[in-house]
Amino acid sequence: MASIPARENFVLLPPSTELVMYFVLAPFAAIFLYGLYLRLGRGLALWILRGFLRDPYGWLKGAALYAIAQRRVLRERWAGIMHLFISYGVLVLLIGTTLVAVDHDILKPLRARLLVGDFYLFYEVSLDAFGILLIAGLSLALYRRVYAKPERLGYRAEYVALLVLLLFIGVSGYLLEGIRIYVRSPAWGHYSFVGAVVAAALRSIEATLDSAVLLYQALWWTHAIAAFAGVAALPYTNLLHTIAAVLNSAARQGLAREPLRLETPFILREVAERGEIPQIGIRRAADLSPQQRLQLYSCTDCGRCDEVCPALIAGTPLSPRAIVQKLMRASWSGDTSRDFFDAKLFSLDEIYACTTCAACEEACPVLISPVAFIVELRRALALEGKIPAKAVQTLGNLARFRNPYGMAQSERRRFEEELKALGAKTLEEEPGAEIVYWIGCMGVYDPRARLVVRQMVRILKACGVRFAILCGSEVCNGDPARRLGEEGRYQELAEEVLELLGPTAGKTLLTHCPHCFDIFSRQYGDIGPRLKVVSHVQLLATMAQKGLVKPAISGAAAIHDSCILARMRGIVAEPRQALSGISLVEPRRSGRETFCCGAGGGNYWVEVKRAKRENVTRLEELIKDGPGHVLVECPYCLAMLEDAARVLGVDKKVKILDLSEALEPADSR
Repeated sequence: MASIPARENFVLLPPSTELVMYFVLAPFAAIFLYGLYLRLGRGLALWILRGFLRDPYGWLKGAALYAIAQRRVLRERWAGIMHLFISYGVLVLLIGTTLVAVDHDILKPLRARLLVGDFYLFYEVSLDAFGILLIAGLSLALYRRVYAKPERLGYRAEYVALLVLLLFIGVSGYLLEGIRIYVRSPAWGHYSFVGAVVAAALRSIEATLDSAVLLYQALWWTHAIAAFAGVAALPYTNLLHTIAAVLNSAARQGLAREPLRLETPFILREVAERGEIPQIGIRRAADLSPQQRLQLYSCTDCGRCDEVCPALIAGTPLSPRAIVQKLMRASWSGDTSRDFFDAKLFSLDEIYACTTCAACEEACPVLISPVAFIVELRRALALEGKIPAKAVQTLGNLARFRNPYGMAQSERRRFEEELKALGAKTLEEEPGAEIVYWIGCMGVYDPRARLVVRQMVRILKACGVRFAILCGSEVCNGDPARRLGEEGRYQELAEEVLELLGPTAGKTLLTHCPHCFDIFSRQYGDIGPRLKVVSHVQLLATMAQKGLVKPAISGAAAIHDSCILARMRGIVAEPRQALSGISLVEPRRSGRETFCCGAGGGNYWVEVKRAKRENVTRLEELIKDGPGHVLVECPYCLAMLEDAARVLGVDKKVKILDLSEALEPADSR
């Protein structure tokens, strides 16, 4: 035996083993490559290549943050550590196997070696250490799947089988190493410290060398076939996420901090010029884009999306995990032309229960957006008019009355006169205004939201802000239509609003509604000029820092973060800055992890049966510690939580207020 430490391959095996192994490997490799072809076909491989070449830094950054560092996986400590052990264990052992192949199949014929000397000893120690992590992680995963059974995981035999397969590969690798050390007795055997323990156990039972060699040969082939089977199964099972999730995290890292950036499938004016109606939405697997398929392949079926979904918690048929899993299985089937709705793969209640709060997207460790798939399914339904009756009514109101309430435009002009009586001026009357205050549909047609608008006008006037209003000529900006899946109606309204906003160029648009804020600041840019928009929450925070406003309430107050402002736009610190001086109570779910009031996704207008409504669940959380006030940032949240207060019988004890109503001008008496 050589005195210099070196990797020994195919020892204790018949001379023909290496050649036989390659023949045995061939069909497994063919199955793997065919599966990879199926998954990367239909333009996915080219899309990945183009995406990387377009932004290599962004892709590498995304892979580093979300695949290597596993930033989101580690949000759950023990499950995250378990996954970290498994993924890094597999990665290091895969690197080790690759180095063996390079050393034996490439370098050795060239009379060069890689796995020799100190590097080889470091290699042995490292692989033994990471192998322990792998076995620990797999054991914990099996315990969770088979015994602990967290509700969100469920039980699938496929996943248990894959975990057992990986565990067998890890354990049998150590056994092979131990037998080899026992038979060969290399001077450096103690560097393979786990194998050395196995060898010591064999010595303690005084195993014969012949029986050890026979055991080694049988175990070697079993280990090899298990490893080949694992590789071959990768493109056909949940193991595919080990590759797809890395690529998806790299591709979508730019969307991680601002979820639910809806794609604009067409530009309405261009469609009108061509006279062609485009095919939009998803009705069949063939409609899935390469980017969407990559998302589906990345799903680990971990259930974190279900755990935070307000619609699922409320008892609706919607499960964001089920949406993704059903789409993934459909994309894997040979029939890519099967209509999802004709096949009853999805129901109307399932698709329209979604509040588009993006909690599922925020929770996903590999940056999948279930809510974006739901919007695409809605678009396909809306294109054929197969949507809930109340959605039809709402869209009809938008078409005829330019607001979802179906109320007359004269109400806008009447309210404009009320605001002018408080000191507000129209843009024609105040052309030098720095800020244009967009009142919005709810601010006009909802009596409770009108009080918020009046309060904002009082604060703006008292603080000396030069502002103007467009109230009398406003129309709906199209947000309800887009959330319901009617892209054409949305863009029709958006074009109308953009024309109305033409004279406001260079000015800041102020909104008190997060839906208006998001659609103006983030979504209109696809079809028109980018607008400078500020939420009233941001403006009030600036005013508070300048000492222009002060608290108007006393006692403890719970704060309810808006899904759009906090989760989708990262506006979390600003409302707390605005409310400095007020004793704030933070609910269990706050900031980016806030819980939806239930109005989003058009659910304010569409009725899907719930066992317990989201607004009731949320208000129970908010008043748990007995605050006298609940402060909100959105007129929809205001309406939903006031309704919940009446349902719970606490409307006399707890006041639901907009942030602006919790403040007053600093010089007020």
